[in-house]
Amino acid sequence: MSVRYCKVVAVLLPPAALATDVPLVRENGIDGLGWLLAWQLAAELVCLVLIAADRRLPALRGREWALYAFCGVFIGLCTWIGMVDGGMRGDFSIYAAGMTFGAAVAGTPRRVRQPMYAASLFALAIPVWQREAGDAVRVVAGLVNPFCVVVLCLWLDRFTYSRDRALYRETQRAEAERDRADGVLYNVLPRAVADEIKQSGRARARKFDNLGVLFADLSGFTQFSSRLPPDALVLVLDEIFSSFDAQVQRHGLEKIKTIGDAYMVVSQGRIDALCRLALDLRAALEHYNHANGTGLSLRIGLHAGPAVAGVLGVQRFLYDVWGDTVNVASRLESAGRAGSIQVSEAVVRQAGEGFSFHARGLVELQGRGRLLTYWLLGTA
Repeated sequence: MSVRYCKVVAVLLPPAALATDVPLVRENGIDGLGWLLAWQLAAELVCLVLIAADRRLPALRGREWALYAFCGVFIGLCTWIGMVDGGMRGDFSIYAAGMTFGAAVAGTPRRVRQPMYAASLFALAIPVWQREAGDAVRVVAGLVNPFCVVVLCLWLDRFTYSRDRALYRETQRAEAERDRADGVLYNVLPRAVADEIKQSGRARARKFDNLGVLFADLSGFTQFSSRLPPDALVLVLDEIFSSFDAQVQRHGLEKIKTIGDAYMVVSQGRIDALCRLALDLRAALEHYNHANGTGLSLRIGLHAGPAVAGVLGVQRFLYDVWGDTVNVASRLESAGRAGSIQVSEAVVRQAGEGFSFHARGLVELQGRGRLLTYWLLGTA
């Protein structure tokens, strides 16, 4: 607000100064106008410096001391014009306009302006005392207008302070609510997709030339869950999948969904990261078994290839991935063994030399026929 105010003043001050100075020069010459020209140049310079600092030094926008310094300089300029113009002619109009506009615009987080107003009023008393030759009654009468201006500034300062605090609290509350809503949305959808939906209401389908897809399934979980009450079952799945989520986040990959006791993750081109994730998911489940005395195991399938991803519908958004690559990854998981990670030849080619694979041979996959597969044993 202070910057915008200075922009207005910087534009209006030069023509206003010309309109004031030219008639004075014609009537009285240049003599006696030095103080007025100096004040006009100083005020214009202060406005231009603040505008330039706002553009060139954006870090100052978040510094309280910069605002306090501007308020001090601004009140000093107003006091200067009040002392000179008021002392000479008893005209406090520019002083009143500047002080009241400053009180309404240049709000400060702390109440630092009240002592500045008091100091300004005492400073104005000096030229008035000199002008009135020490006549106390006339001095008091001459200070009535600036005193009223200071009282008005104190009221405006109190009003703007309470207004700014209320606005700040509302802004903080709105930002917190927005961040909370964005956090929920980013947990449901990838960030790029969520941002696109926020802007346009829909998200376009995205085609991937090479997308790594991982399916993991808790082997034997159906039999295990039959012995648990529903609330305990949910707690077990939540703890296991929460540990999986932490691993996905650590590797910087994208979880797509859970389907019952199945877990799906994708990776755009980073097949090595997807392989490390598969090993870490298996290790996370082993840690859970050790901590809880269970004997659960994972079947994991990995494949890489072209796929399409997008959002279905306009309510309760569901981000999903489709294509033959997804089908093959799912079949690799189904045709695997408990505790093992079965991958396709495409994964072996793209994973690099940091992993140890063992060829399983040709495996019959439902709906795909025979496919050469490998076991991912660990890191090399």
